[in-house]
Amino acid sequence: MMKRHYFWLFALALGLFAACNKKDDTSFDAAKQATIDEERILDYISKNNITGTEKDTSGVYFKVIDPGQGDTAMSLKDRMNITYEGKLLNGYVFDKGDKTTLGDTRLERLIPGWQYGLRKITKGGTVQLFIPSRHGYGQYDYGDIPGNSVLVFQVTLHNFYF
Repeated sequence: MMKRHYFWLFALALGLFAACNKKDDTSFDAAKQATIDEERILDYISKNNITGTEKDTSGVYFKVIDPGQGDTAMSLKDRMNITYEGKLLNGYVFDKGDKTTLGDTRLERLIPGWQYGLRKITKGGTVQLFIPSRHGYGQYDYGDIPGNSVLVFQVTLHNFYF
């Protein structure tokens, strides 16, 4: 009987401890973060003298460096062969791939910022993407990418196929 009492007391204490350590998701303001991301993107573009950027209806900014050949854009079901570099606004490169074949990974399985941005070019094209946090990894840390990070990618689409 006493062991059961200690078990429930321990379970209650553990539950209270776990509840105290959770991140408070209710305080996150998505609209405020969207405004912050927009300001950060525009500031980055201005400070780095990047011209020719456009804003997608999704909120992703992009610059088509080379549109590629042809007039067929990727679909969300397509797989791709790409070269890319991803970095934070402070210049920290968090990922890089050289002629990477994403194998069975379809565009629809990648972050929304890529889904919007890669359809701006065709085979052989290169695009620079400025991705607000909501279309990247959101409010949570992802590996060495802090939560609410704006992402900057330069992607060359060598080929895509279904």
